[in-house]
Amino acid sequence: MGFMEKILPNWRRVTAVKKIGEAKMIADGWDRYAREWKPDKFRVVAGSSVQYLGDEWTAEDASAGGTTTYGLSEDAVANFDAYLTEYLLNPYLPSGEEGMEIGPGGGRLTRLLLPRTKVLHLVDSSPAMLAHLRRRFTDVPNLRYHRTDGVKLPELQPESIDYVIAFDVFVHFEPRLLFGYLKQISHVLKPGGTGIIHYSNVMTPIGWEQFKIDVNINPESRTHFATLGVMCPQLMERFLQSLEMEVVSSDLRIIPRDAVAVFRKPRQITP
Repeated sequence: MGFMEKILPNWRRVTAVKKIGEAKMIADGWDRYAREWKPDKFRVVAGSSVQYLGDEWTAEDASAGGTTTYGLSEDAVANFDAYLTEYLLNPYLPSGEEGMEIGPGGGRLTRLLLPRTKVLHLVDSSPAMLAHLRRRFTDVPNLRYHRTDGVKLPELQPESIDYVIAFDVFVHFEPRLLFGYLKQISHVLKPGGTGIIHYSNVMTPIGWEQFKIDVNINPESRTHFATLGVMCPQLMERFLQSLEMEVVSSDLRIIPRDAVAVFRKPRQITP
């Protein structure tokens, strides 16, 4: 019996008791953020406003310690919804019967997805985030809300979803958790269905600088829910190829700090 075979059973028992888990830490952190969120909490740049959770990502004044703007130009930030629509949604996201958004937050992207889908599944591990969504879209009948544990997708029919999209969510995931989601996404996508995943990229200049900052905050292991994951397009492409996805791009380069992967489930899986 090898070394790992000897220690693994005991290691698993100890870990099950002591380890909180990356997914739960992230879920709890963002749930707390959503519970404490208030629109007047943020100092915003001139001409911007914060009405719904998530608006602050491109409205907050960075000079006052605000959030990053992904390395985008001022014009792209000021017209962020139009930017995403022109360079991401219109070229790559199909219309369909059923779509899924993972981590919709306050619904900024959700609003852009609604006209493209007859039924849109919103998947989030945070009850407070889902509460924000229900208040914002109270009169929208084609939304389906799913609370998860931050690891597993809801139990939908296999090959029933036309597209799965996640923006500003997987940037916080480390590779193992991200790969676990990709496996589940490949299971629910219809043949010919599309996946769009925005994730962190330590290979960009901004991503590398952010990595160095995060390492100082988390020197031994991850301790903060908003820390960016350590990912890169080469690893993403390897993940997708291993799942037999058709890789349209492992990095669209529309978000300078990060990367956006676009992939499709083949209409026939090679035996």
